[in-house]
Amino acid sequence: MDRGLVAPLSPNEEVTLRRVAYGIAKSDDLRPSHLVRLKRLALIEDRDGALFVTTAGRRRLTNSPVARLDKAPIAVDGSVAALAKVLKVTKL
Repeated sequence: MDRGLVAPLSPNEEVTLRRVAYGIAKSDDLRPSHLVRLKRLALIEDRDGALFVTTAGRRRLTNSPVARLDKAPIAVDGSVAALAKVLKVTKL
């Protein structure tokens, strides 16, 4: 089994993975130690200066018990949670 799918992530590392997946933060705004760990686990990759979630990273997010923004962990900042509520209400 792929180590990236089973290795434990801290709540903040999971949030970083989601932020990369949703494209809501620049790499300069994310904690470097989280990016290094997620890259080592092959959950994200750097392509031409931009961060992308790998296939394993997408699987990890899909299988996560918190796979949706409106059910985001407490570590997600208020602006992301507010956006999730707006999207849910407007049904975009």
